[in-house]
Amino acid sequence: MLRGKPALAVAALAAMQVGAVYESAEAQPAVTYASLKDLPDFAGSWTPLTPPFVLAPPRTASQPAPPPPSPCRLPPAFKAEVAVRCQEALEQRAALSREPCGRQYFVGRPPAGAGGAFEILFTPGRVTMAVESGLVRRVYLRDEPPASALDVSRSGISIGRWEGTTLVVETSGLDPNAPLVPGSVLGREARVMERIALVDNDTLEIEAALNAPAVLTAPLTTRVRYRRAPDRVFTEFDTCVEGDRSLDRTTGLDRFDKTPPADLPPPPTE
Repeated sequence: MLRGKPALAVAALAAMQVGAVYESAEAQPAVTYASLKDLPDFAGSWTPLTPPFVLAPPRTASQPAPPPPSPCRLPPAFKAEVAVRCQEALEQRAALSREPCGRQYFVGRPPAGAGGAFEILFTPGRVTMAVESGLVRRVYLRDEPPASALDVSRSGISIGRWEGTTLVVETSGLDPNAPLVPGSVLGREARVMERIALVDNDTLEIEAALNAPAVLTAPLTTRVRYRRAPDRVFTEFDTCVEGDRSLDRTTGLDRFDKTPPADLPPPPTE
C-alpha cells in the first residue's frame, strides 16, 4: 500500500498538469484552424499612414518643405549622453560620406520609410508579422516561449495574449547590439510591450512601450497607425549582406582595388 501511494500522487499531479494545460489552451483563442475565424480581422497586408505610402499635401513656392528632423533630437526618455553620442556619430558619418548598414532589428517601434509595410498571418497558437524590409516576428500565444527559442535574436522572443479584440505582446531577448539611434545601441535587458488593435475596419494601430535601461530613464512610447492594403504585392529586400568580404564594415568602403591594369585592352567600340 505504501509503495502505491507515490504512484497515485504522481498520477494525480499529472492529471492536474494536463488540466492546467487544457485550461491554458482554452484561455487562448485560435488554437485550431477552425477557430481562426473568431479572431479580429487584422490578418493581411498593412502600410503605414506616413510617407512614402501617404503623400504630404502639396506646397506652393512660398511654402518650401521644412528640413527633415534631426535624428539626434530625442525624446526626454533618453539619457543625456545618448544625444551627445548621436551627434558624434553623425559627424563621423559625414566625414566618411557613408550611411550605416540598414539591417532590420526590432527595437520597439515599427520600421520607417519604404520598408515599413508588413503582413500579418494567423496560424493556430501564433501570429506572424513579416516586415517588407526583411524582419520576421513570431508572436507565440502561450505563457512560455518554445523550448528551442533563441535567447537573443534580431526580432526577440514575443509572447502574446488576447484581451478582447486587442493583441497584447511582450517581447524580450532583443539583440543588445541593435542600433537605436546613431551612436547608441539598445543594450541589455530591453523589453517591449505592445497593444495591437483595429481602430476601424481598415485602420490598425500599434501602441508600444520600450524599456531599455542602458539608454532610457523611462519607457519610450510610440503609437503608429496603418491602413489595410489588400492589393499590395510585397517585394522583400535586405540592404545588408553578411559575409561580403569586399566591404569593410568599419568604414563602409570597398577594400578591393578595382583599378584596371595598365595593359588591359580598351573595350570594343561597336
